[in-house]
Amino acid sequence: MDEYGLGVTTALGFDQAVSTTRLLLKAQGFRILSEMPAPAALAQQAGRQHLFMGVWQRIINTTNLGGPGLDVGDHLACNVAVFEDEGRTMVAMLDPTEGLEGWAATGLAEEARAALEVVLSGLASPIA
Repeated sequence: MDEYGLGVTTALGFDQAVSTTRLLLKAQGFRILSEMPAPAALAQQAGRQHLFMGVWQRIINTTNLGGPGLDVGDHLACNVAVFEDEGRTMVAMLDPTEGLEGWAATGLAEEARAALEVVLSGLASPIA
């Protein structure tokens, strides 16, 4: 799933994958800032569900705002998509270590990636 950065195919159905993704993100200190389903017309045409989540990582906080990206709303790119593809449910995330040289230099991007990998691991092997 390297075209998205990080990703996993899960045995969970779409709705359960969305709920589990939310819980796992929260457990790793992420906060979901926004959610946007694919427009109904697009979802019907594609025959699949698709939900985008804008996510804020907990390691970016008032104690480390001296680093890159001080503008309001600027955050480490940890966007998440949950979608169906050919009968499978997939969860994909942008890799925060790709293309963000300033954050990578602080080590925060690697911390965020490690937390996202924990989320993906939980989705790959969900507890029944």
